[in-house]
Amino acid sequence: MALEKLFEPIKIGNVEVKNRVAMAPINTLFEALTDGLVNDYLTALFIARAKGGFGLIFTGAIVATRRADILPYTRNLVLYEPKHIGASFLLTEAIHRIGGKIFAQMWIGAGRQSHARPGFPPPYAPSPIPFERLEEYLSDDFRILQKKFPNVAKLLGGPIVRGDVPRPMTIEEIKHEQDEFANSCLLAAEAGFDGIEIHSAHGYLMWQFLSLRSNQRTDIYGGSLENRMRFLLETTEKVLEKIRKYTRHCAITVRASADEHLPNGVTHEEMKVVVKKLADLGIDGFQLSDGSYEALKYMYPMKDGAMLDEAASFKSVVNIPIITPSVHNPELAEQAIREGKTDMVSLGRQSLCDPDWPNKAREGRIKDIERCRKCGTCLTRIRMGIPVACPYNPNLGRERFMPEYWPPVPPPPKRKEEEVMAPILSEIVEEE
Repeated sequence: MALEKLFEPIKIGNVEVKNRVAMAPINTLFEALTDGLVNDYLTALFIARAKGGFGLIFTGAIVATRRADILPYTRNLVLYEPKHIGASFLLTEAIHRIGGKIFAQMWIGAGRQSHARPGFPPPYAPSPIPFERLEEYLSDDFRILQKKFPNVAKLLGGPIVRGDVPRPMTIEEIKHEQDEFANSCLLAAEAGFDGIEIHSAHGYLMWQFLSLRSNQRTDIYGGSLENRMRFLLETTEKVLEKIRKYTRHCAITVRASADEHLPNGVTHEEMKVVVKKLADLGIDGFQLSDGSYEALKYMYPMKDGAMLDEAASFKSVVNIPIITPSVHNPELAEQAIREGKTDMVSLGRQSLCDPDWPNKAREGRIKDIERCRKCGTCLTRIRMGIPVACPYNPNLGRERFMPEYWPPVPPPPKRKEEEVMAPILSEIVEEE
């Protein structure tokens, strides 16, 4: 099959992406080496994927409020103060110099999926309902882990995990987090990111407001679907308003699960309503996922293209680009785009396993692609607080020491002031 559609350009808002292949958001934990700031390890890792042909790079989840930053289980990127901008700007500058695009996935917190830390109050959430993961919803990679390394499985909490009882957020706290989050998204735009992705998937705080399983509030943020989606819609409105006063060149997308797949969880039909509302607000694209950390087997499916039918269902109600993860076979990705099931595919684990997946597919070298076996090594290391590695890609995490993945040196500018300032000034919206 000729992979023509897969390598056609696409516009997400005003951002033109050279093909339909994205690196999906996936945390690597290299950011832990510099306490949440972008570093040479991460920059080289992303450069390798951009040079490998990925038209769009999504960062892993970036902590976007101070309160959220005290609660992650391990360490995420951070971008909620001006002092965080510089390191991120060097990353975006490097990606742009090799012709790539990069979106910042901004994250408002884990909610009840956090853990209480000594000296800090308990996690905050919509309602005082603890996180609970049951064995029947475990992902296959965790089952493999249990069998091969039972002591590691015990270290990670075993098959059944129950979290701390969170405290309900006040309306004042909700408004504060929304405002700070929107301001942090503006910082990401100032750092040169081509787009902002609002992370509302995987059972995190923003998702918890959507779900009856975790939201039993009786105020304007609970009860009906209209009330439960209020937190996400209000936050999205604030981000759109903040960013579009600054620039017209920064796209706004949202990521959310297509279905919670749990009792009292958010259904796919409900999510179609939510995504339609988001599109009406003016977002530029939607990237789906599935399940949550209580339903890991849907977040990390073993079947290739497991989310394509849900993606097609979203496409039936909105007219914005739909981005679908976990389509590892290039020919299946091409077919899905041809049939109108999705507009782009995004690769997480597969992008770690083979950074040259797009180039190999485009050149007809599909047999040369190092296929992700979904062994769970990368995910297990993250759960243990260790940066990712892959048994099938010995270079993963070592890109920093490979000169071909170092940030490119620009040619001598004709006018130094214009060369240095153009990436910044060209993004700023002139006052009317």
